[in-house]
Amino acid sequence: MMKQCGVLCLLAIFAGGSVVADEAAITQSLSDYVAVINAKDAAKVASFWTENGTHTDRETGLRIEGRDAIVADITQVLKSAGDMKLSAQMKGIKMVTANVARVDGETTLVTPNAAPVVSAFTALLVKDGDKWLLDSIEEMPTPQPASTAEALQNLEWLVGDWVDESDDVTVNTRFRWTDNKAFMLRSFSVETKTGVELTGTQIIGWDPRSEQIRGWTFNSNGSFGESSWSRNGTRWLSKSMQTTADGRMASGTYVMEKLDNDSFSMQLVGLEVDGAPQPGGPTVKIVRVKSDVAETSGN
Repeated sequence: MMKQCGVLCLLAIFAGGSVVADEAAITQSLSDYVAVINAKDAAKVASFWTENGTHTDRETGLRIEGRDAIVADITQVLKSAGDMKLSAQMKGIKMVTANVARVDGETTLVTPNAAPVVSAFTALLVKDGDKWLLDSIEEMPTPQPASTAEALQNLEWLVGDWVDESDDVTVNTRFRWTDNKAFMLRSFSVETKTGVELTGTQIIGWDPRSEQIRGWTFNSNGSFGESSWSRNGTRWLSKSMQTTADGRMASGTYVMEKLDNDSFSMQLVGLEVDGAPQPGGPTVKIVRVKSDVAETSGN
């Protein structure tokens, strides 16, 4: 019995290892596919699809059948896409059989002067030799939240006090809920060695018409702006437009990444002022301020 158990245990280990290897290969294949799309390398698209693959858009009802037709459609889209960035978050991989896998996830498409578009997808991949090929993709709108509180639930970890300190500047930030969690309020102050230089307030809420999280910011120097938020895994993208105090138009994307429950990073990328590109900002780490009450209660 011990010998038989040993053989069965070894088979289980090898089977488990095979599944892990397949999941890694599937993840890599989909990541490579997104990279090809972002590089607008239409010539390589065909190598990711089976000959009889299908692509279905559940929102429009459009269904494209066959690898050649899919490649032709993607080629046309990439030609007219302009500057775009596609990202994908895989939420689950299920091995249907040893050679068929189902992947569920979300994609986020970011284009200039437009709100990010988030879609859910289900993909079936089949194993061909040592490669995993797309056999079908179905895209559909992401499920809409039943309430504003539900829409903002994934941002609840931000509630509290935060600080970002450098040699010359200290930025204090507080996130809190309004009544019924209808909105989240962010207040901040920028302090230098000579005193407080800037304060501001941001209102973050769910826009049911555009079906996205949006923000509205008002600063003590007279500047103001609005932003649209989208999530990609542990990252949040806040695509912002702002009117400066002297009347110019500034735009850029804040990339916020949750590091853990007590820290996150922030960086401003793609900054433009009146259409002229500007240097991006450095990545800064922001940490939670622990209250004395919380620290005392934990002793």
